[in-house]
Amino acid sequence: MQLVKRVFQLAKDRALIKFSALARTMVLDADAAMALDMAEVRAGFDQRLLGMALQVLRQEQAGFIAGIDARYRDSVERGMRTMYTDLREGLDRLSANTLSLIDDETVNRQLEVGHLVQRLRDACDENLGRLNIMIAQMHGDADVHERENPFRPYLIARALYESLKERVQDEEASKLLFARLSDSLAQHLPNYYASICEVFDANGIQARLLARPTKLKRHQRDQLAQQLAALNATNAGLNYSPAAGGPAVTGGTASAAAPAPSAEFNPRILPVLQRMLESLQGGGASGGAGSVDSDGNPGTGPEVSALQAQTGEFQEFVWNLFNQAQAAAPDAHAGDMGTYPADSLTGATAPGWMTPPSAEVLQQVGSFQQLAAESEDDGGTATGGQNRQFVLSEDLGLPQQAQGQRMAIDLVAVLFELILDDEQIPAGVRARIARLQIPFLKAAMLEPQLLQQAEHPARQLLNRIGSAALGLDPASPIAQRLDGEIGRLVKRILKEFEQDTAVFSDCLQELERFLAAELANTDAETTGSIQAAEEAEKFSTVLRNTTESLRGILAPLEVDRRVKDFIEQVWARVLVRAASQDAASGSAALGQQYREVLPELVWSAQEKTSPEDRSALMRMLPGLVKRLRIGMLMVHMSEEECKAALDRLVPVHTQVLRSQGAAENARAWPSLEDLRKDFSRLATSDDSAAWMLTEPLQVEQEVLESALADRGVTADLAISRPSAYAAAPSADLLLQLQVGSAVEFRLADTAVPARLIWVSKHHSLFIFKLDQQTKPMVYSAASLLQALQSGKIGLVEYAPAFDRAVDALMMGAEAVQSARPRLAAG
Repeated sequence: MQLVKRVFQLAKDRALIKFSALARTMVLDADAAMALDMAEVRAGFDQRLLGMALQVLRQEQAGFIAGIDARYRDSVERGMRTMYTDLREGLDRLSANTLSLIDDETVNRQLEVGHLVQRLRDACDENLGRLNIMIAQMHGDADVHERENPFRPYLIARALYESLKERVQDEEASKLLFARLSDSLAQHLPNYYASICEVFDANGIQARLLARPTKLKRHQRDQLAQQLAALNATNAGLNYSPAAGGPAVTGGTASAAAPAPSAEFNPRILPVLQRMLESLQGGGASGGAGSVDSDGNPGTGPEVSALQAQTGEFQEFVWNLFNQAQAAAPDAHAGDMGTYPADSLTGATAPGWMTPPSAEVLQQVGSFQQLAAESEDDGGTATGGQNRQFVLSEDLGLPQQAQGQRMAIDLVAVLFELILDDEQIPAGVRARIARLQIPFLKAAMLEPQLLQQAEHPARQLLNRIGSAALGLDPASPIAQRLDGEIGRLVKRILKEFEQDTAVFSDCLQELERFLAAELANTDAETTGSIQAAEEAEKFSTVLRNTTESLRGILAPLEVDRRVKDFIEQVWARVLVRAASQDAASGSAALGQQYREVLPELVWSAQEKTSPEDRSALMRMLPGLVKRLRIGMLMVHMSEEECKAALDRLVPVHTQVLRSQGAAENARAWPSLEDLRKDFSRLATSDDSAAWMLTEPLQVEQEVLESALADRGVTADLAISRPSAYAAAPSADLLLQLQVGSAVEFRLADTAVPARLIWVSKHHSLFIFKLDQQTKPMVYSAASLLQALQSGKIGLVEYAPAFDRAVDALMMGAEAVQSARPRLAAG
């Protein structure tokens, strides 16, 4: 498929260009790091080694950069040819003549390269994981293998190792350079993989959190090709015998021996796709969909001519209909009909082939919508017969010149047919979705960018309806309440939607609120766990910002490191806890009491130059120590932990009391009153909405455990910190998880169904509930990301309903396009 080849070519070009820059950056970073080391190491072997390595790096810089660039380029070219193509010899082909011993050099190379590869994986596990998934999906493979990624870290690490071995003769110097260059590589590689991912994202390819088989796999494509060949044979008057497996098809696209899928590709879609292709090629669509010019020649109208000029193949044209929205944002100042650029197939926001619908057409579509609103909603099973859009263009009486509007109707009809055939969606929910066909079509006519914008509320509502009931027992109370809510929302859209698509947004928000309330209140254990998680995140948010405020106050002060650590790591928690209790009681006494400790603690650690100050310190210490201990107990520190924290402060005060510095030579320390003024600037508000988070929030496990204990509930916790080299958790990845998402927890050969029931405000905590277990499971963002990438947790839906329909539509477009040359040749 030319589209996939084009995307991979763009990704390869980006990868090679960025790697050339990365190689130069590695050399500059290594040079600067070793020069700094040289300044710190005075003499001896280390200095001689550093000097030799630095000299070699500077002498061989140009050759090294060219060498590593060439090696990596060759590896990428080879990887592009062998992606998901098994060229490895099987065990049955091995013999004693083909086996050989592995020498020590190979073993050493594998060890050093292997260590670096693991480090690089840790450094960019998120973007590398996304890239691995996208490459597997574009090859239609359900299993993700990093070895099939032509840009994988192993190729970079091997190119680095071999380039150094070629240029650097001294083994110790080579090892040192390998270490320094690896440091730079680990630092910059996350951005390198992020830039490659951007190529796929810009072309509409998004990594799913689970590499599940798509609805249409290779053997289903084969059957689709057979169906299409049969259809073409019938249209052409050829003999076709299903019993004989259909006509012979060259090229290996169709196979009579292909296993039958569980659900055949809907044959009603194929004639529609053929009609769209014929319209684009200017041959006149069967069924009257083609356009004619003033001389009566088919397919030469201005709309079709523009399409012929802008698209080289049918499949790429269909792809562009859904994946060009990222090129530009809609003009917020344009009028209702101001979003129809004529050049959209080359990067604009909306399909240029769709002219604005006339008032008459909108009125006719509105009348069909009114009929649907007045019809009886029996909640029956969705079937293909419910899709009336295949004949809607004839019912509307559209003129032959309204090619764009006809194509819009065909396109939406195909999408809904695929959604209504999607067996992942419960039958009752598909029946509800079927009633949204006309409103969705009208929304697409009014706002063509709907097809391209995943965030459009009409698309989001359709996807949320499709996924909300996934995995629920239709007879369960929650499933029945959900069905009633969906029915209510559908009825509201049918009655209220005229030309303002805001009704879709309103209904989406109502559905989100319904799901959040239903899932959060299934039982007391769940409700208590969510309340505890909310409190833990709120506490952690205020704690982090309080700590930052304390650091800002302490920065200009000369404070003993032990005291500073105590304030930032221990007393910040006490301040936040006190502020929280004050907010609950409506008083500020407790917080003020513990805030007053700060200037006294800092003053107590300063040098005392007069007997009066030393006497004041002696009188202050007993009460100060007592308040410190009470504050630590308030945040649930054990007696042992309190003692250890206080023991670290004892030497500080002992040193101050023993000091006999002369007053005339002493520096001017801030007075206790000055320190009180400094700390009066401290902010410990518990209004977390007013705080701005500059980096991902990390909730400590002990904070969450304490909040759970306060409510007398228990939960299984998976709270871990990100890898030291890992990039921040991607919002794109974790934001795909919405409340109500059905997942599977995979243990050995079993998969246990579960559901995401709550996501915290800052996306730092996620709570799941196993269908057969009452105890909730709480994951931090880092832990969840690791579980998703390792396969321990997987989404039941590999993509939203609309995206799955687009995937299947692309398969149909590919089959239609590839079958036409064969039919012509026959």
